[in-house]
Amino acid sequence: MTYRLLISLIFAGVLLCAPVFVTAQDNTTSDTLPELTIHVVQRGESLFRIALSYGMTVQELAELNGILDVSNLQVGQRLLVPSADSAFAIPQSHTVQPGETLSSIAELYNVEITMLIELNNLPNANQIYPGQELMIVGDIEPTLAETPDIALNPNSAQSVTIPDNGLPTLSTNLHTVQSGETLYRIALQYGLTVPELASANSITDSTRIFVGQQLIIPNANNTPEAALDLPRPIVGLDVKPLIFIEGETGFISLNTEIAATVTGQFLGRDLRSIPLDDNTQHLMFIPIPLFTDEGIYPISFNLSNSDGTQITFAFNMRVAAGGYGIQNLDMSAELQRLLVPAVQEEELNIIQRITSEVTLERYFDGAFSIPAAAAMNGEYGTRRSYNSGPVNGVHSGADFAAAPNAPIFAAASGQVVLADTLNIRGNTVVINHGWGIFTLYAHQNALNVSVGDIVTTGQIVGFAGSTGRITGPHLHWEVWVNGVPVNPLQWTQQIFP
Repeated sequence: MTYRLLISLIFAGVLLCAPVFVTAQDNTTSDTLPELTIHVVQRGESLFRIALSYGMTVQELAELNGILDVSNLQVGQRLLVPSADSAFAIPQSHTVQPGETLSSIAELYNVEITMLIELNNLPNANQIYPGQELMIVGDIEPTLAETPDIALNPNSAQSVTIPDNGLPTLSTNLHTVQSGETLYRIALQYGLTVPELASANSITDSTRIFVGQQLIIPNANNTPEAALDLPRPIVGLDVKPLIFIEGETGFISLNTEIAATVTGQFLGRDLRSIPLDDNTQHLMFIPIPLFTDEGIYPISFNLSNSDGTQITFAFNMRVAAGGYGIQNLDMSAELQRLLVPAVQEEELNIIQRITSEVTLERYFDGAFSIPAAAAMNGEYGTRRSYNSGPVNGVHSGADFAAAPNAPIFAAASGQVVLADTLNIRGNTVVINHGWGIFTLYAHQNALNVSVGDIVTTGQIVGFAGSTGRITGPHLHWEVWVNGVPVNPLQWTQQIFP
């Protein structure tokens, strides 16, 4: 039996099943052929590029797979190639992780920093950020396709077989959107949050995906160690999501090998650190205020160790636009007095003062619950004009079309820190959930709790109404993080530590 015939028979068999490792041996010789695996052809790939990545010639790869026309390659076609143990190819791209530098990435792949700068059109080596996709290997030859893609079973996510040379890279899968699917359902399927899935795919409006769209599923398999460049005593850094979104909450966990005090700054605001595990784990919830311009911003940390030494540590974070819409509201002449900036600022100052307190006792556990059994009829972040005037307002919460006197429920456990009547929000309850996290329930007809009460998730805190600056009965619900109002729905979809 010839080598080519044996390989052809093996290949015909493995095409009917999932990728496996095979070892072929010619009966006429005692030499064992290299262990083989399968490479799925991606859009834009050529036989030349694939052969080069596995250290082969085009002729060798063509002969191995019985290919007569080397220019005729189909997307989704499976090719026998040397296994991961015998191939040492550099991946095409690398997704920057928190704590990585261009220097550490260059060292990881044994390439020159200057090459990475030139290949990725970087202004300098210090302007990379988590979530950024860096080209490690440039185009070898011109191709007609611009977007990497593969032909996969549209009903499931499958791994692209890319050779692994033992170097740490981001492991990803692809999922093809099916009819009736939502970003939330897909995220739930893969154990992700909506912001994580949205940021991995540069989606600014989580409600707009389309059938046939291919989504990257980040960290679908176990992600090996990244090219971290962390100064001691920092031994771990976790940032979620990799790209922050205007109006939402970011999260950072920083671990130190010895006890330390951590402070920091981002967007001109001090970071609030929650120390755990004898001051060796430091959690930070980072609100991204509305109207934050899209761009790259530095985030810095100051660490004071138990031995008295101090270090500083900084990296860049990208902030993406929230993609919020515009709404016009008709306001009666009687309520227009509540549009006066001084009235709004006075109430805002009261709420900011209350919600800027950080208590180390944590009451909440898991994702927040929806506070009313009603449909949402007003989205967070919507820019507003009144009576067709200038767009100079913003909706700082989510509205639910609760009927008059419908019960309002606590979204999570906590302690009531405000139960009073405000000018704009009317009868209002504010609950402290600990760690700088607060929820606010406005426009109620009647309150069912008092300041100091400890409430549990789902407990009735009041009843929906029409008090304050309002055009009709509903519940206005807000989530505040360290004195900044953020998207409440993120907290119902994402479980924060």
